[in-house]
Amino acid sequence: MTSGRIRLISFIIIAYMITCLAWWTVLLLQKNDSIYLYQDAISSNAIIDLPEESVFLAKYQRQKYMIIGEGIVFALSLIIGIWIINKAVQDEFKIAQLKNNFLVSITHELKTPIASIKMILETLLNKPKLEESKRVQIESNALNETNRLESMVNKLLLSAKIEDQYQYNFEEVHLKYFLSFIIYNYPLQKGRRQVTIDCPAEIKAEVDQETFKSVIQNLLENAIKYSSLDDDIMVKVSLDNNNIVLECIDEGKGIADTEKTEVLKKFYRIGNEEFRSTEGSGLGLFIVNEIIKSHHGKLTILDNKPKGTIIRIHIPMSQKNVV
Repeated sequence: MTSGRIRLISFIIIAYMITCLAWWTVLLLQKNDSIYLYQDAISSNAIIDLPEESVFLAKYQRQKYMIIGEGIVFALSLIIGIWIINKAVQDEFKIAQLKNNFLVSITHELKTPIASIKMILETLLNKPKLEESKRVQIESNALNETNRLESMVNKLLLSAKIEDQYQYNFEEVHLKYFLSFIIYNYPLQKGRRQVTIDCPAEIKAEVDQETFKSVIQNLLENAIKYSSLDDDIMVKVSLDNNNIVLECIDEGKGIADTEKTEVLKKFYRIGNEEFRSTEGSGLGLFIVNEIIKSHHGKLTILDNKPKGTIIRIHIPMSQKNVV
């Protein structure tokens, strides 16, 4: 629930409670006036024109039930208001904790490649006659750290763009060739791990190429990050009526059921930030989910058997037919 919606609901509840209090004040004043008139008439032995007993009793019962009903509604409104405010405070604490984790993570993620690149440059400057094989290895490490730093900066920029009315440009692409190009050029595909594609050549989809490329890269990054060098990864595409189903299947650690929704939130990362060994900022799956929603699609996280994770994406084949 957004802070703006919480403020609106809180304002409505407060306005309602103030109205109830004002109405009860008027009602009590009227009752006080009636009691005073009857007591004054009795004390002066004046003859007053009382309504019939049945009418008087009906009015009494009606007002009693009205007061009880308004009391119950008022009490429920008060309880709901307290619950909403309490939830808002808890959400704010949770967001603050996520932001703190993000700052710890991003500080580490940015400082580490910068420090590595600085050390590599100092090594190259201080040892100009370094062996060719070692020089190539050091330069390759510098390039890897630069790519890592570039990826982090791109994530930060893309996260800000998709939350600030990013203009999507949907174009028809052949998914097999689109996916093949991204996977072939992906810098983190290394070791004995194999990333395979299972996609019929005839399947086409209307996507925003810039952001959908980021979707595939983030899915690959997560799959590679949380699996070993011997675990294979598959990107599988199929059709379901007028929808395209894209699955990224890994054989890694998997995601607990309690965290399958949480990992889609901004800044959220599994585990304690201070003791985490894996790289990341908590933006990857958040970016993927936001982009897929903008493609009028849906993202689901499933368990892979016997181990690992399946991230399943449904998107319509044509964005033109989406209302």
